[in-house]
Amino acid sequence: SALAGAARELDRWARAEGRTEVANRTRALAAALFTHPLLSATGLRTGPAFRRRSCCLYYRVPGGGVCGDCCFTQPPGSSPRAASG
Repeated sequence: SALAGAARELDRWARAEGRTEVANRTRALAAALFTHPLLSATGLRTGPAFRRRSCCLYYRVPGGGVCGDCCFTQPPGSSPRAASG
């Protein structure tokens, strides 16, 4: 999650600054790192987006909800109505 977030932010910065070579290298390095056996099964990558396959349990913190790359679309045990209103 931290690797995906750091790569996403560096890519975003590089593109905003016109540094396409840095953006390309960032994506290539992140892709290579995610092939490592300890990281390859940790989540699903779609371009710069990343969704974890495990839970960090942030939803258990009062008012926490789900994190930005959560494996859940809403906190476990909540109904869609309760989550939206």
